[in-house]
Amino acid sequence: MSLTQTAAPRAPAPEGGWQALARRRGLFAALTELHTATWAGVLPLGPTGYAIVPALVLASATAVRTGAATPAGDPAGLRTVAVVPAGDGDLIAVRYQPAGSGPTEPVDELPEWSLDLARLRLGLSQALLDATVTHLRERRAGDVPLLLQQLVKGALADAVTEQLEMCCVLAAPASGEPAGAALVDLHRQITLTDRMLLRLLGASGFTLDGPGRTVHASELLADVWAGGPPPEGHHV
Repeated sequence: MSLTQTAAPRAPAPEGGWQALARRRGLFAALTELHTATWAGVLPLGPTGYAIVPALVLASATAVRTGAATPAGDPAGLRTVAVVPAGDGDLIAVRYQPAGSGPTEPVDELPEWSLDLARLRLGLSQALLDATVTHLRERRAGDVPLLLQQLVKGALADAVTEQLEMCCVLAAPASGEPAGAALVDLHRQITLTDRMLLRLLGASGFTLDGPGRTVHASELLADVWAGGPPPEGHHV
């Protein structure tokens, strides 16, 4: 396939938005639909040349968006660096580095894409909250459901407050949408809220069929698009 730089218009969000779709259908399905609706065969890369995508999205890519002003070049420049289990399907972490080139230099960011990813990640965080509440309602300490313990209620209230604050930020009109450092902070806030909820789940959050894998994959998406360590060698 021939890979050239191609821009894509911002896609209309599905009914309820990317946040609601992710909360309802999960990471793999929502991310696949976001890529398909937004890029239609173009593989967008993070500022340092990485991407984390469903395998079907990677296989159907006919171009890449690097943010640079020159064509992306040979598809052989895409190298798989990790397989990232995401609970409802595996994601593929890739790096774009054309043959004979040095390390990928940071390129222009794609803030609208990163913003849609934040909406998607917040929906996943809300789904994690739903699962956490269900789990705590079904577990008891003596005769009292864990959900009714004071410390647990306080931690849940903190998580809900964080999510409501992020919902307000993302509901701002286009002229007030977060960008730059504010967008990085938003992704970081989602990550910290997810970790807070995982602690309430205890060991069940880190089993093979638990939500820990989805949380980890969500964090890696933020690392790729909002700054963080590269996804080299990540396995869960």
